[in-house]
Amino acid sequence: MERQEDDCTDDAGDGIGVALADPTLGLPLFDVRADEREFLLAFGLPFLFRVLPLQPVEFVFSDPSLLGFYFVAALVLFEKGEGVLDALPTSPLSTRAYLWSKAISLTLLALLATTAITALGYGVDLRWAPLLASVGLTSLLFVFVGFVAVARFDSINAYFMTALAYTSVLCAPVLELVGFVETPLFYLLPAKPSLVLLEAAVGSVPAIELAYAVGYLVAATGVASISARRSFDRHVVADVAAPGTDRPPVGSGVGTGGGPVLSLAVADLKNWLRDPLLVYIGLAPVLLGVVARFGIPVAERSLAGTVELSAYYPELAAALFLFGPNIIGFAVGFLILEDREQGTVVALALTPLGERGYLAYRLVVTVALSIAAAAVVVPLSGVVSVSLPSLFATAVVAGLYGPITALLLSGLAANTVEGIAVSKFLGFLVVIPVAAIAAVPPPWQHVAGVFPAYWPALALTSAADGTGSLPVALAVGIAVQTGSLAVLVRQFLRQ
Repeated sequence: MERQEDDCTDDAGDGIGVALADPTLGLPLFDVRADEREFLLAFGLPFLFRVLPLQPVEFVFSDPSLLGFYFVAALVLFEKGEGVLDALPTSPLSTRAYLWSKAISLTLLALLATTAITALGYGVDLRWAPLLASVGLTSLLFVFVGFVAVARFDSINAYFMTALAYTSVLCAPVLELVGFVETPLFYLLPAKPSLVLLEAAVGSVPAIELAYAVGYLVAATGVASISARRSFDRHVVADVAAPGTDRPPVGSGVGTGGGPVLSLAVADLKNWLRDPLLVYIGLAPVLLGVVARFGIPVAERSLAGTVELSAYYPELAAALFLFGPNIIGFAVGFLILEDREQGTVVALALTPLGERGYLAYRLVVTVALSIAAAAVVVPLSGVVSVSLPSLFATAVVAGLYGPITALLLSGLAANTVEGIAVSKFLGFLVVIPVAAIAAVPPPWQHVAGVFPAYWPALALTSAADGTGSLPVALAVGIAVQTGSLAVLVRQFLRQ
């Protein structure tokens, strides 16, 4: 892991060196090289699309088009931490060139990912010009919006809460796509013109709407690029000359009294209470359950005559069921990555707690929170009815998936930048097993049992609809997940 971090730092230095020689060309080439590993994860999506009844508009907009919004934030925060941006005010590279280099490189990668996803997942029988225009223009726009959103922050966690607010508003027209809300006011938001162009790739759209879509995205990109440059100059370039006080590192209170475990727990509690993103993650299963209770009936009415949604209620419940452990695992995984970057793990290795004690603490807390998250969402959503003993037993098995997610995230990612890409990949490790249960008849669906998330999902669907063997699903689920955890723990301790 240390070797990977050093390589990343060396790449950053090489990229700056190239940029000093040719600021217009150097950084885009460097960004493509640095980001290509993360974007390669998107090329696995077409194989999922062959199983699920999804349309290009739904995934091309949410993944390639918007991915730059999050990646540019991770890149900026990483370069802040590595000191790369400290050289920007004294280099020949202007702020405008730096911003456009990121926008161009991320947009090129978005276009490559779109081409692969669409050609392999859906075929080539569509209109490519509006498809690529939508992705290219939307990516440029949202990369610049991402610069505006991230400029004032120094950590991924602090940024993500603002990112959620930005995307919730700017991407509201997606609600119209799934039939929840329809209003002309959506034409004022940037997701609408992007969706118009995507719809033109698979259907007929009036010329006036195409002109609106292109004109809106071009104009909005110009405005966003100016706003990004001003925000970057104010919050990033100015901070290089007058650096502020960094946020205390996670776990910095360890060893201040009461024993290392208690000190670490107190430090974590303070971070959860003062970090809006972690507060949101803690409440997310409850919020999801409430949204599902009222949203699924609306979706069922919208899809009447197209899809009989009630036939998939057990699988929907399984997806909701695994959401809690998954998001808790993401949060803990990012905490571990932050602890590594800030040297907390190394410092704890020298205390009585030790690295093994630190890991045991993280895993025990993750399991407890994951069990609670899984248990609360099913009755709140009201999608299926499960007896209390069955719900508790399946929640215990699902709770083991939280630490698996945390260890996979912290093991596959060398830093929080890579963590964003890995988190998207790990999300599909939940989607694929649930899709297999919904679309593939037994016994063939058991092939998906190689994914640990399959067994708690199968256990819940068995408890909900009375099919299959619940005790077998629980027993195999415990065996598979504890075995996976043992392998991941050994890998963590060797890093």
